[in-house]
Amino acid sequence: MRRAARAALMALTTLPLTACGEPPVDLDVPEREPGQVVLDQAEILDQAEIEDRLRPFDDRDVVALTYETEQASRGEARRAGQLLIEQWGADVALVAVARPGDFESTIVDREDPRDRQRFFGIEPVDTFDVPGSLREEIVEETVPAIAVDNDWQQVFLAAAEDLRVGLAEREEREAGPGEPQTE
Repeated sequence: MRRAARAALMALTTLPLTACGEPPVDLDVPEREPGQVVLDQAEILDQAEIEDRLRPFDDRDVVALTYETEQASRGEARRAGQLLIEQWGADVALVAVARPGDFESTIVDREDPRDRQRFFGIEPVDTFDVPGSLREEIVEETVPAIAVDNDWQQVFLAAAEDLRVGLAEREEREAGPGEPQTE
């Protein structure tokens, strides 16, 4: 049942993007190997460390993706996350996408620092499961402070940790006060 619901949800979330004339995702997603949680096509991560951080992620299947494309943008990162979730059957994708060379470039490498195109996003299969406010906080506050130094390993580790903590705090709030202690 969960897979059928996920497929229906993915169809509904990708339909508006297709209808708007968004370009196709510039990403080839290979078949997922058993236990695989990282697809590092940009070759910027220590995969073992990221895997260790993502595998025991409560009851969610969280995966990581990096790749380079000339069409790097927020929309590209979002569509790539949706594609990875759909093809790998994951619950949440952490995605970093950049134009070729921009993962390692610095602002002084460019005549205009705004020319550097790289984006990080968190794409859930269920937007109610991972609130937009949490995703926004991680993407707009946690990530930029680390990405400025091109430490993409730390970007993924920090994003995963903030996601874990944020989801745990939300679940605690939703559970309400615990049972009173009796002696």
